[in-house]
Amino acid sequence: MNWLTDWIFELLYGFQKTICYIIDFIREIFYTLAGIKTVNIEGEQTDLLSHFVLSDTVKTTFFYIFLIAIVLLVVFVLVAIIRSEYANGENKKSKTLILGKAFQSFLIFLLVPFILIAGITLTNVIMSAINASMNPYTLQAGGQATIGGQILVTCGQYAFIGDAGSRAEIERMFLTGELSYFDINVVSQYYNLRSLDFLIGIVGSVVIMVMFVMSAITFIQRIFDIVLLYIISPISVSTIPVDDGNRFRIWRDMTISKVLGAYGIILSMNLFFIIMPQIQAITFFDNAFKNGIVQILFLIGGAFAVTKANLVIAQLTGNQAGNNETQQLIRNIQTGGNIVKSTVGAGVMAGGALLGGKRFVDTKKTTRSFASGFKNSFTTPPSKSYLNKEHPSKIAQIGGLPTRIATMPIGMIKDFASGGIVGVGKNFIPRARNVLSGDSIINHAQGKPTSKEHIDENNS
Repeated sequence: MNWLTDWIFELLYGFQKTICYIIDFIREIFYTLAGIKTVNIEGEQTDLLSHFVLSDTVKTTFFYIFLIAIVLLVVFVLVAIIRSEYANGENKKSKTLILGKAFQSFLIFLLVPFILIAGITLTNVIMSAINASMNPYTLQAGGQATIGGQILVTCGQYAFIGDAGSRAEIERMFLTGELSYFDINVVSQYYNLRSLDFLIGIVGSVVIMVMFVMSAITFIQRIFDIVLLYIISPISVSTIPVDDGNRFRIWRDMTISKVLGAYGIILSMNLFFIIMPQIQAITFFDNAFKNGIVQILFLIGGAFAVTKANLVIAQLTGNQAGNNETQQLIRNIQTGGNIVKSTVGAGVMAGGALLGGKRFVDTKKTTRSFASGFKNSFTTPPSKSYLNKEHPSKIAQIGGLPTRIATMPIGMIKDFASGGIVGVGKNFIPRARNVLSGDSIINHAQGKPTSKEHIDENNS
C-alpha cells in the first residue's frame, strides 16, 4: 500500500511539474516575442519584430502603399481646397494652411519608418533594463526565477523536510533553477510529496498555463498588428489635410499601445515573483487549508494580472486604444473558449467512435447525448451470439477449423466497425470459442454451451 500511494503522489507531482515546465517554456517565448531576447536570423542577432518590419517583402509592400498614399494625398488636398471654397466662417481654411498640412503629411511619410524602428529598438533596451532590475534573482544568481519553482515553494508551505535554518536558501535555489523542480529525486530530499498541497499546485499551474497561452497568442497577434499598422501608415497620414490628423492620431495611439502593451505582461510577471514570496510569509488564518485557498487565489489573480497588464499600458496611450485592446482581449478569450469547446467535442466524439463504433455514433446522433452513446456502447451486445450445439459434428469441427481461423480477423473488424473496442472485447472470447469448438465454416461469436432442452426450444 505504501508503494501504491507513493506512486500516486509521484504521478500527481509528475503531472504538476510537466505543466510548470510548459509554463516556464512559454515564459521564455514571451521574452523572444516581446523583443527582450534576440533571435538568430541568418547569422545575425536581431529582435523578432524589427526583423519582420525590415524584411524585403514588407519593405516592398510598404513602398507600393506609399505610392498609393501619395495619390490619395493629392486627392485629399483637392477635396480640402474644394470644401474650403464652399465653407463659411470658422470652417473656411486658407490654401496655404491646406498645403502646409500636405507638406506635413509628406514629411511624416518619410519619418514614420525611422521613428517606428527607433522606437521599437529604444523600448527594447529600456524594457530589458527594467526587466532585469525587477527580477529579484537575476543579480543574485545570474538566472531567472521559474514559475515551477515558485509553485513548488507555494504548495510546499507545510511539506518542507530539509534543514529549517537553510529553508530560505533552498527555496531561493528552487526559484532560480539552481535546484531543479523537474527532478523528483531532488525535490524529495527537501519536500514530502505526500504533504504537498496539490490543490494549489495543480489547479494553480493549470490556470496559469491557460492564461500564459492566451498571453503568448496576444504577443504573436501584436507582431502582426504592428506590421499591419506600419504598412498602412501612409494611408492614415494621407488624410491629414481633410481631417486635421484625427485618423493619424488614432493610428499613432494604436501603434504606441501595441508596441508598449506587450511589455506590461513582462513587467507584471516580474511583479508576480516579487509579491508571491511575500504572500507565503503571511498567515491569513490558523487553518492550513484556508491559507492554501488564499494562496491559490493570489496565484490565479496574479496570472490574470499578467494577462491583462497590456490593457493597463494601453489605457495610458489613450482611452480609445485601451477600449479597443479590452474588446480585442474579450474576443480572443471567446474565440479561445469556442476553439477549446469544439476541440474537446471532436476529441470526445472521436474517442467515443473508437470505443463504441457505429453504435455510439448512431446513439449520439439520435439522443444528442455523449452519455447515452457511451452507455449504449457498453450495455448493448454489438452482435447476436450463435448458440453452440450440444453435439457438434467432429468432421465439421475439424474441417472448418482453418476457415474459422482465417475469417476471425474479418469478424473482429466487423465487430470494431459496429461496436468499437468494446464490441471487439465482448466478442473476442465467443469468436475464439467458435474457432475451437464450432462447426461452422465462417467464424461467428459463439455462445456458451447450453442444455439440450434450451437448444431444442431455441430451434423450435
